[in-house]
Amino acid sequence: MFRIHFHPGKLYRLLGIPLFEFTGQYSDAAAIINREVEEVNERLSNCDDYMEMTRVVETYLINKVRHVKKDHSLIDDIAANMLAQPSKFSLDQLTDQACLSPRQFNRNFKERIGVGPKYYSRIIRFYRAYKYREGHPNLDWLYISILFGYTDYQHLVKDFKEFAGVTPPLWITEDNQSPERILRLV
Repeated sequence: MFRIHFHPGKLYRLLGIPLFEFTGQYSDAAAIINREVEEVNERLSNCDDYMEMTRVVETYLINKVRHVKKDHSLIDDIAANMLAQPSKFSLDQLTDQACLSPRQFNRNFKERIGVGPKYYSRIIRFYRAYKYREGHPNLDWLYISILFGYTDYQHLVKDFKEFAGVTPPLWITEDNQSPERILRLV
């Protein structure tokens, strides 16, 4: 398995396609990026190790970066800052920072990130709570919910059900039984 993580706004810059088009659905990369992805997949299937796989993907991405379709935006920086330092934020403060009206900011944020800023913030908080619990398996969920700014445990459960489709304890149980965990690939 090979996975690529993009910084906020970078996939939009690379593809030039509004990311809200992909939100909430699975998309075939070959249908979006043409035959290039099929060629990369073919090369990856013939690789002997992860180093070779990394070289194949890096070569492809470096070539794609040379033809970037969209310019950098302050929204990319704002989303990256939200990811790096998740905390409560003022939408007015963010719109001022981006030099946009609230409506323009929300529209541009959805285009570049795929979801609105408040929803993005919820996803970040959910992810951080999960990752923290993963690293501290002896802590209870109530403590983690308070630590990450949830009003109570049920508030955390609501986000887990929305983003993961299950409750926090069931998520951990299912994740611990995943092939990646069993084979210790992560």
